[in-house]
Amino acid sequence: MFPEDTNDDGTPGLIHQNGLRSEYGSHSAIATIPGVITHYKMKHVYSKGFVVAAIGSAVGVIIGTQIAMYVPSATLKVIFGIACIVIGIYISYSAIKSKGKTPARVTVDQVEKLEHGLKLGVLMFLAGIATGLCGFGGGIYYMPIYNALSYPMHIAIGTSSTQMIPVAGIGAANLSIHGFQNWFYLATIGLVTLVSSWLGARTTKAMKAWVLRTIFGVLILLVGLSVAIGLI
Repeated sequence: MFPEDTNDDGTPGLIHQNGLRSEYGSHSAIATIPGVITHYKMKHVYSKGFVVAAIGSAVGVIIGTQIAMYVPSATLKVIFGIACIVIGIYISYSAIKSKGKTPARVTVDQVEKLEHGLKLGVLMFLAGIATGLCGFGGGIYYMPIYNALSYPMHIAIGTSSTQMIPVAGIGAANLSIHGFQNWFYLATIGLVTLVSSWLGARTTKAMKAWVLRTIFGVLILLVGLSVAIGLI
């Protein structure tokens, strides 16, 4: 039923890793709420885009989590590491190029219309599959899509964060149904993230768009390199 990827106790390695995946999805769904409320109040959430993106990525996550149960963890790490490195380089490069060319901060009441059609839905569906496979990193895949579709940085962050609530919850629920859940990690990491998500959302208001994008790109790149050299 599971691939030949076992731990010392003879259980499939993916059971343990999926337990962490489910815990991450659960705490992401719950702990990002304070940050999302803050983003919404600061007008960083594009509702039409959120609805389309959430539906597309939710369907993708359901498919991705099902596939993940049968894929060796080592393979998933390689996929995730490569994706992070490529995305990190792209985001960082585009951020530096945009310095001085983009407004410091744009809110939803300053834009007439942003992409919220089939293109966004399809891309988020694919990103959802990637998120379900790796079990974490939803924002890592969602953010570049919003940026590529010309979403201003602050709106991309706010909409992506809002999207993670239903999508991460669905992915975590799907894995939990199959017994992959760690309630200790959910409680401990979730509490820390509750505070950090609120602080992070508050901080974005004072930061310029290109600075946010650069920080995001560098952090993703570091995560990818950490996975590549075995630190994660």
